[in-house]
Amino acid sequence: MLNTDIIKKPPLLVHLVFHHESTYALEIAKHIHTALNVDPIVQGLRIPTVFCKQSLTGLPPTDQNLDQAQCSFVVPLADTDMNLSKDWCDFVADLWQSCEASKHRCVPIQLTEDAWPLSAKRLGTVNFVRAFAEPEQTRAEFISRRIIIELCRYLHGDTVGGESPEAPTKLFISHTKIDIEQEPMVVKNLKVYLQADQPIDTWFDSGDIPGGSTFSEKISEGIQDSSLLCVLTDHYASREWCRKEILLAKEKQRPVVVINALTHTEVRSFPYIGNLPVICWNDDPQAAIDLILKETLRHLHTRILLQQWKQADDLVFTMPPELATIIGLPIPSTVLYPEPPLGSEEVLMLKKTGVTISTPLERLTSERILKGKTVAISMSESTDCHHYGVDKLHLDSAMLELSRYLLVQGTTLAYGGHLGSQGYTEKLTELVHSHNQFTDIDPVERIINYVGWPIPLSKEQRASYKYIAELNRVSRPKDIDETLHSDFSEDPNFFPADKSAKHRYAWARGMTAMRMLETKETIARVVLGGTFGPTTKTGVDGSQTESWYASRIPGVLEEIIISIEAKQPVFLLGGFGGVAAMVVDIIEGKDRPEMTWDYQRKAPNAEAMRELYNDRDDNWLSYDEMIVMLRNKGIAGINTLLSEEEHKLLFRTRDPILMSSIIIKGLGNL
Repeated sequence: MLNTDIIKKPPLLVHLVFHHESTYALEIAKHIHTALNVDPIVQGLRIPTVFCKQSLTGLPPTDQNLDQAQCSFVVPLADTDMNLSKDWCDFVADLWQSCEASKHRCVPIQLTEDAWPLSAKRLGTVNFVRAFAEPEQTRAEFISRRIIIELCRYLHGDTVGGESPEAPTKLFISHTKIDIEQEPMVVKNLKVYLQADQPIDTWFDSGDIPGGSTFSEKISEGIQDSSLLCVLTDHYASREWCRKEILLAKEKQRPVVVINALTHTEVRSFPYIGNLPVICWNDDPQAAIDLILKETLRHLHTRILLQQWKQADDLVFTMPPELATIIGLPIPSTVLYPEPPLGSEEVLMLKKTGVTISTPLERLTSERILKGKTVAISMSESTDCHHYGVDKLHLDSAMLELSRYLLVQGTTLAYGGHLGSQGYTEKLTELVHSHNQFTDIDPVERIINYVGWPIPLSKEQRASYKYIAELNRVSRPKDIDETLHSDFSEDPNFFPADKSAKHRYAWARGMTAMRMLETKETIARVVLGGTFGPTTKTGVDGSQTESWYASRIPGVLEEIIISIEAKQPVFLLGGFGGVAAMVVDIIEGKDRPEMTWDYQRKAPNAEAMRELYNDRDDNWLSYDEMIVMLRNKGIAGINTLLSEEEHKLLFRTRDPILMSSIIIKGLGNL
């Protein structure tokens, strides 16, 4: 299990800083985040990012906190909006100077021509990346590429213990001369393109080896600190030195990308050219260069990240192991490699070598201290995530990463959630099947979805989820029936909560019943995000609609209150805002206007619904009463499984590894 006394900071965090009124800068920030991250279910590049916190005043934040990571990489997205605000100009200048005086790095991006230098006195000699000069249709790709290049430089300098090199990597192009003049002439196209305008040192082949030098030694030296771009043409696999170059790159754990440029037939494919990213040649040199740059960054970041999991005798691999890379290792040896784990068929083959292989998740599952335990998860959209420097992109990723770590411990996850094709259930199901090799628990027993009345549940839905999740249909409350309204049948058609006060009351009672049953059948609750007020949805036609929650109080808040009343441990992840952060504030003594009836009475039919509660002698817990309860309970009262320090880390962190470590440690104490 992870040691929370040691792992308190992620090794790298990218800060994307932009003016809150700039919708274009926000879109660029989202594009950068996506370029640095892939689907967390599969292997790939995962560089954590954070956006600049939005304040209600429009002023820059007062606590960007670069030291929340071991290394922070700051990217100000400078544009006209930022340039017109002295506060924002001073803020960026302060960030720049903080980075210059520390191990952090700042790379400003100039989105508009008038955005440089922001502060003539403090930033007049600083070189901004001139993104505005790029064509608009390729500008976002250009910015993402430059950031990847600068991150490679930054991490390379850090890993070698000195200044980052001028070029992000030295590129070794592995190819056979016999195919150079044959279509599609990939190597010639690459050479021309690289010589035109690319910040990459290129080292090609024997033509660059000084006369009188030993060929094999120079090839080995060239690959030692290079990223290798393999141009796979028809005769490539038949050439001895091409094959040796691939094997040398794998032996040295160097980044490799294969360009598939086959035009006819390969008589015999080289068996050790697999286990690598492959891109088809389509007359686009930049696509191949972008891929090798991303792979270079992934190698650099993965090596640093795996150090958090490394044990004394581990050999860290930045790529999944294979026979070509573990043959010859001393026995016994343990190889630690990045997610996802290899398939069982590969694992059985590699076991024959006597070398032990493991990913961090596999190491975490070796104990499986939570096998058979059911945990309630309250994870949903956050009303105010932008005030915490995150976007829905960050929230979705954190939900899946946290779910992954809990699942591989053998945990069954229970929640009341959306069953749609784009909902959390579908993504959670993919995670279950991706990691089911860790456990002998049937996949359908790993997810319990509580479907509360009056949410419709069709036969078709039941059938489609038969082998995916356990659907637990919660019955209609006994005193809610057709005598109150004709819509309130046992198995109703859909009706909106804001249709009338009675409809809102019926929805609220149904959701409360669902949450009470879920709490009764689970051992703890993990809370991330949660809406506490109106949310705005934008339609395909650009129209916007505002909607509120359907419960008597915000749904996630009700789940927290019910869990606390049932003396169920609650883990609050406040770093993404929402109800979780609001409850953290209340516990810590900070008043929140959203935690008042004056704010919540604005919800549709709220006051009339409350009157129905009073008229029918139903329990109505006021916001003042909830505040008193939370503050009386305090940090220790909501969860005795963690220390105060661990709670406070959980309240603030956005690092999935640290979040999971603390939660798993706490649940293990049950």
